[in-house]
Amino acid sequence: MSTKGHVSCLTGSLGSMKDGSTRPVYERGTGFLLARLGSLTTRSWTAFLNEHQLTQGQYTLLVALKQHGSASQRRLAELVAMDARNVVLVLDSLAAANLIERRPDGTDRRRRIITLTEEGNNLLAIVADAAAAEQDRFLHALSDTERKRLNHLLQRLYDSHVPAADPQPG
Repeated sequence: MSTKGHVSCLTGSLGSMKDGSTRPVYERGTGFLLARLGSLTTRSWTAFLNEHQLTQGQYTLLVALKQHGSASQRRLAELVAMDARNVVLVLDSLAAANLIERRPDGTDRRRRIITLTEEGNNLLAIVADAAAAEQDRFLHALSDTERKRLNHLLQRLYDSHVPAADPQPG
């Protein structure tokens, strides 16, 4: 594909405003819309997590533990695609907040197994409910059918660019 075709794909047609939109042409291109909405959702999501005293890294690790169960620090780093050294710092903050517990591995004393605490499970339940409400607020302009279709299309795009995590325990 030529550069011109690539740019056209991301910016949208530079033709006339036949669709009746009063927005400038650059505000109608797919690339602009994805980038702008990504920025808006990032700000909204970060503010939302801050209200629950969480960072994105903390939330991601908590969700991975909820979904996959207890895991080693190394496995958690793999699951969330985070550098193992950074995982330790995030786990330290979660342990300090009593959201996780580190236990020695029964088969290898050098390894630690990370488990969600009752407080961690409770916080995730609260955050999940609040996140659903926040998502409804952000996507209010779309019907349920449109939301499902949008999510399906975004998931297809994401899957085509980001390989799925290895589901096998490590």
